Amino acid sequence: MDQSSNAHNEIINVLDRIERLNTMVQMHTEQPSADSLAIEGYERLREQYISQLEELLASLNIRADIQLRAA
Repeated sequence: MDQSSNAHNEIINVLDRIERLNTMVQMHTEQPSADSLAIEGYERLREQYISQLEELLASLNIRADIQLRAA
């Protein structure tokens, strides 16, 4: 497997992790007694994954500045 194929697979994996974190943040936010500590932890982890995604894209000569949309 060449380097770009490996980067493609890692990009898909990171996007999947971000998607799961988005679901977790939404689930915790919608609860009557939202767990702000859990939400903050998920959001920090999501930021780390976004940074990782930007690095992976850079390895393919793609510059990205990924920002979260307001919910």
